Amino acid sequence: MKILHITAMEPLSPNSGIPAVLKQLTDAQNAIPSVDSFVLSLKAEVNEIGSPYFFSLGENSVRAFLNNYTPDVAILHSFFHVEYIGAVRALIKAGIQFYIEPHGSFGRQAMKKSTLKKRIANATVFRQQIKESIGYIFTNKAELKDAIYRTNNDLVIPNGVCPNIIRSSKMKTEDSFSNPTLYFLGRFDVHHKGLDYLFDSLDILENEKQSIKINIYGTGNDKQVKYVNDRIKNYSYIKATNCGTIYGEKKKRALESCNILILTSRYEGVPMTVLDGLSYGNPCIVTPGTNVSDEVSENLIGWHSELSPNIIAETIIKATNEYKINGKKYYTRCKEYVLNHYSWEKIAEDSISKLSRKV
Repeated sequence: MKILHITAMEPLSPNSGIPAVLKQLTDAQNAIPSVDSFVLSLKAEVNEIGSPYFFSLGENSVRAFLNNYTPDVAILHSFFHVEYIGAVRALIKAGIQFYIEPHGSFGRQAMKKSTLKKRIANATVFRQQIKESIGYIFTNKAELKDAIYRTNNDLVIPNGVCPNIIRSSKMKTEDSFSNPTLYFLGRFDVHHKGLDYLFDSLDILENEKQSIKINIYGTGNDKQVKYVNDRIKNYSYIKATNCGTIYGEKKKRALESCNILILTSRYEGVPMTVLDGLSYGNPCIVTPGTNVSDEVSENLIGWHSELSPNIIAETIIKATNEYKINGKKYYTRCKEYVLNHYSWEKIAEDSISKLSRKV
């Protein structure tokens, strides 16, 4: 089976979001006999990815690439990219069926951002993509259920994690279990990531004179970074630190030393931040918009919180108290759960099985 993943994201970094997912997924898919899986980048160069399965379109046409590669199926990753208009036309002319994998952009909360512009674009510029796609690929059932667009051919194919990371990460120190550090990891997109709710909850805990340590990992534009720094500087009892962006070995050390991830997003697909956290034995405080809140609470690998400053604050206290008592059990349970359910090998096999039945 030949699969072509198409992306219009830029830049393509192996350390962020969808590009990281595509790198790991294509590596795992190509390890399956009789499967060829490639990524075509319509805009960005692919040198930084460091994968033999990524190709940059450059000055070539999508039609020419399709003539040379002739995939059985194509998958458009994310949605609101004008570059996909020409790509879709080329796929249709070549008679190649394609899926759209929205990565959270079809969710109701995501669509509320610039609602009018998106609805007009969907009815005009992107109409052909929606009309001609064979179906949509969602990363879990919660994302599928929340999507405003659905078909009878939709698939659920989760993101995954690398088993080597799970097995090789260091055990937490005894002091870390007794004095857990919370952390946020992601872009400083205040609305998307719900940072306003997170800091409002920390304000409540500050007023209650609660001693909580939280590291903020990530970056954004100047306005977003200023927002984070301005909220942090008001704390005395809350020990909040803007630690900036972390990649590679620095990220590994950070996730080994931290204990509880907190993600208060308004909307997501299935956030890789959560899967990364679980890989290092870190349970998660998550809101419904992350699409994993029921999963983490039902499997005792984290805590569900409604998107409310008061409830988030209450959940932080509950989580830290429970972690101080059962931190080692959370650590073991998180790693076992993500290894059993989300290894890239299993995700790749599942994806090929589902795609083969539809194409």
